[in-house]
This record gives sequence, C-alpha cells and structure tokens, in this order.
Amino acid sequence: MTWQDRSDRIDHDGPVTVWQQVADDITADIESGELPPNSRLPSEVELAELYSIARGTVRRALLALVDAGTVTVVHGRGTFVAKR
Repeated sequence: MTWQDRSDRIDHDGPVTVWQQVADDITADIESGELPPNSRLPSEVELAELYSIARGTVRRALLALVDAGTVTVVHGRGTFVAKR
C-alpha cells in the first residue's frame, strides 16, 4: 500500500471526532485487506502529515486501535496491523 495525502478523508466540522475518523479510516483499510496483518503503519509524525492533523490526534487514534486489538505497537520498531 502506498500512503498518500489523506487530508480529504477528514471532516473537521462534522459530529465525529477527528481521532475517531482516523481510526475508522485505518480500520477500513485493514478490513478491506489493503493493510494485511503485520503491515507496518507510518510513524505518528508521518500520519499527522498525511491526514493534516496534530500528532496528538494521531496518537489518540492509534491508542483506540490498540485498545480494540486492531494494531500492536512494538517499542522502537513501530505500529503494526495485528493478526486476526
């Protein structure tokens, strides 16, 4: 998968929080198979740039994905799609 600008996928004025929109967007890519298990996600900084959002917002989205068991974080290595 090639990560490109995703800022158009975020509705800053809508009722859904930005971090939830990011988490939902990444989840949709995982569920569609575009991001298979063990795929490495871009860093927090890279995701913030891709979505044109703050790094803290990305961190909150990733935390939600970790809590849901969708991704795992390996300290010093990155964030990876969890095995199903």
